[in-house]
Amino acid sequence: MELLLEQISRITHGVVLNRVKPKIQNEGIEYPILSISQLLDEENGIRDYEVPSVFVDKKKENNLNLAKENSIVIGLTSFHRAVVLEKQHEGKIIPSNFVSIEFTDGIMDPYYFAWYFNEHPEIKAQRSIAIQGNSSVKVLSIHMIRQLMIECPDLSTQMSIGKLYYYQKRKQLLLMEKMELERSVLTEEMMQRLKKI
Repeated sequence: MELLLEQISRITHGVVLNRVKPKIQNEGIEYPILSISQLLDEENGIRDYEVPSVFVDKKKENNLNLAKENSIVIGLTSFHRAVVLEKQHEGKIIPSNFVSIEFTDGIMDPYYFAWYFNEHPEIKAQRSIAIQGNSSVKVLSIHMIRQLMIECPDLSTQMSIGKLYYYQKRKQLLLMEKMELERSVLTEEMMQRLKKI
């Protein structure tokens, strides 16, 4: 069964950071920000990255779109992928270059959706059409995301596909970490040989 994404989820645009900043910095509350570079670093196996932050006007705290574990973000600008947020991102402000998606309970496995959005040929084709344009910055529209038709098999099928996708991503990360460790060990070995000359 196919369902319209906006019928089965709450889709929220990220926060325009300039609109939540206090007039005087020390009157605000500091919040970490989710960034595309963090997600790219994680995809490349880098765990030690800088997390930017912003001061928020106390009166505007209720207007924040904050990351939650197992919710999904989609990059609207240079990162046109769906990512299931893990625990370390909880409480970070989702800025305006993302849209966040939270599904109605029990209707969609988040990892299934991430696979469907990122890898399914139909959605890839829709995405490439949506981001074509004359400008140098290719932008996905929230309207396009809301209008996506999503294949919704039963939850157990979704979870089995989602689990495979999750483990595939984990395996890629572990392989990258292994390659980095091997490179590091070989570099050290070469340095030691050089010292013996």
